[in-house]
Amino acid sequence: MTHTSRFDWWLLPAIALAIAVLLITHNYWVGGPVLLVLALCAYPQSYQTTPEGLLVRAALTRQLIPYESIMSIGPGERGNRIRIQYGLASELLVAPADRDAFLRDMAAHTPHLTRLGRKLMAIFA
Repeated sequence: MTHTSRFDWWLLPAIALAIAVLLITHNYWVGGPVLLVLALCAYPQSYQTTPEGLLVRAALTRQLIPYESIMSIGPGERGNRIRIQYGLASELLVAPADRDAFLRDMAAHTPHLTRLGRKLMAIFA
């Protein structure tokens, strides 16, 4: 199942400001890279649950996180983000548009995780 990311609306005024600075100052060496970075941040992300793992597509990258390596899935520090901890010391923050559907889908694909409140965690005996 494919989940789309939540759009951060603050990026639109930032992109408009970068374009205005670029057009007014004609300083392409400053405005151009800033505009490029903001455009890549605005590029929509998607999260797809595949038989092999969670496939995260963001701008120019694709990352596959095997389900077996996921240790916990829970709320992030800010807003509607979800923190996925995997491997020995890796983590990823995602912002799906429908958090509950994403968590249900991830719970179905990660039977080794146990639900503890709003988190899915690996319990070791």
